[in-house]
Amino acid sequence: MKRYLPFVIVAGVALAALGSGAMLYRAKRPQLQAIPASNSVAGKSDTESVHIRGNPDAPVTLEEFGDFQCPPCGIFAAFGEQLLREYDSRLRIVFHNFPLPAHEHAREAAVAAEAAGL
Repeated sequence: MKRYLPFVIVAGVALAALGSGAMLYRAKRPQLQAIPASNSVAGKSDTESVHIRGNPDAPVTLEEFGDFQCPPCGIFAAFGEQLLREYDSRLRIVFHNFPLPAHEHAREAAVAAEAAGL
């Protein structure tokens, strides 16, 4: 037993150091804060209107928030058409313009789409 005593002591000190380091890390980590309501994206935008595709009385509604300059949104648009073909009378897709600030002309594209009735 005396032969293993130095290893046991080193292991105990290492575990104590790891435990106290983990507690210090958690204590210094910034806490998540709630976003004030004034900074949220909720509410109507100046391009807000609803466009419904599919059966208006369908039991399932898919809400799509899209940006005309967003590549993944364009990919989903094709997928949405496929969903409408597959689930024809059981699905309606409601599209909302959601121009992202990162896309330079997204708001103009949304306004143009509204003007064109798309």
